[in-house]
Amino acid sequence: MRKKCNILSLCSFIVSFVIFAFTYYLYHYVDVDCRFVPEFHDSPGKPFITLLFGVWGVMFLFSGVMSFLVGRIFFKKE
Repeated sequence: MRKKCNILSLCSFIVSFVIFAFTYYLYHYVDVDCRFVPEFHDSPGKPFITLLFGVWGVMFLFSGVMSFLVGRIFFKKE
């Protein structure tokens, strides 16, 4: 079971970093009209959408940390 928790933790970390990369892209490369543009923007075109994706990434990061800790605390080494 500890191995399954570690795999879940690794998958959650990978998904969270993918979501953070997508959020960075949304923050800097989305226009006010929700179009992807090639030029870099300092301020977000859609800040609320960017914030929602960022919160979603933080949730996956939290689930990765918690599944790692649950595997370490509650299950013996197999």
